[in-house]
Amino acid sequence: MRVKILKKERLLDDFFKVDGAELIHEKFDGAWSPVVRRLNLERGEAVAVLIYLRDKDSFALIRQFRYAVYEAGEEGWIDEIVAGVLDDESPEECARRECIEEAGYEIDVLEPVATIFVSPGITTEKIHIYIGYCDQSHRKHKGGGLESENEDIRVIEWTREQALKKLMNKEVEDGKTVLALQYFFLKELMSNKK
Repeated sequence: MRVKILKKERLLDDFFKVDGAELIHEKFDGAWSPVVRRLNLERGEAVAVLIYLRDKDSFALIRQFRYAVYEAGEEGWIDEIVAGVLDDESPEECARRECIEEAGYEIDVLEPVATIFVSPGITTEKIHIYIGYCDQSHRKHKGGGLESENEDIRVIEWTREQALKKLMNKEVEDGKTVLALQYFFLKELMSNKK
């Protein structure tokens, strides 16, 4: 399948970048599409970690204000797993750094779950999702994020039962959090079947 970019321009160059393009692409029948205009939000790569506290059989998550959630008609504060943007480091290094910055936990074992495109219709952003295993004793500080990044994060804890109930009742609204929790519980279910 082929693509021809006819015109491309940078429309926004800020915290993230937005490019506009006019293009044609080969269709499944071999013909060329008409000229279409597409936008791309360029944000780079990110990581997300579901922190599982083995000794407490619970999860450490974070709650913070998200403007986009507010603009969607919600109150704005959302519960989600730890996440952050890669900054000249490997995804694993970023994952460990973000767990300490946002939640205060030093991760013992980091298990890869998936690398996904967040919303392939509008952005090139990929997220590397992990389960981070540790114990309560691995908590180095209370978390909360970095003031220099204007983060105001509250660390919250869900028991296994609370997490499963929230997941099944469709109370978890953040996609990466849904995916990580589903993976955790599916993996557990599959290992119990062996």
